[in-house]
Amino acid sequence: MGFEVENRRSRIAWLGGLAVHPDFRGRHVADEAARELQRHLFQDLGYHRLQLEIYGFNERAIAHAERAGFLREGVRRKAYWRHGEWVDGILFGLVRDDLAVPVSGVELLRDHVVRFNDGVRSGDWGPMLEQFAEGARMAFEGVPFGPFEGRDAIAAAYRDQPPDDEIEILDAKERDDEVIARYAWAAETDREAGELRLRCAGERIVELVVTFTGSGS
Repeated sequence: MGFEVENRRSRIAWLGGLAVHPDFRGRHVADEAARELQRHLFQDLGYHRLQLEIYGFNERAIAHAERAGFLREGVRRKAYWRHGEWVDGILFGLVRDDLAVPVSGVELLRDHVVRFNDGVRSGDWGPMLEQFAEGARMAFEGVPFGPFEGRDAIAAAYRDQPPDDEIEILDAKERDDEVIARYAWAAETDREAGELRLRCAGERIVELVVTFTGSGS
């Protein structure tokens, strides 16, 4: 079982490649494996949507997808030439809300980066600022800027000195009650720029510390 990034900005993963050893077939091992992969993609990697496609004649695979919680979303009619005829492709999807999965710190951070990058492109920081708790704190290590106490102060900082480059998460992990992610500027994705250190309460950011390479990160 594997996946690949279908849309990085919208955090969509395309699933495929499921294989079960013949000795373990018929035990619903694949169902449990699919649920574990869903949990990993949603909670650990911060994906928003999972999707896959199955040949219309593959009734066993379709039944597996439905048992694993995927929802049938549509049909691509006569999309593939298989076994001497044109066959349909059945489209399945799953979003985090379908499973009522609690928002993890990693997911909150990745969502923050999506909103940050949208702000860089549009100049509208409102959606990003909605993530911060009223008394949130934002600090920077390695530059003479901040810290900023409270959402209004953070909003003023972005209004007065808006960033001009998008960022990309290189990796992220949770340690105790903190999420730590290495990031790079979009202009140099092969070069680490520093760390994002996030603390949250529920679905709100209460502290975000941004470090820069050479500042002890």
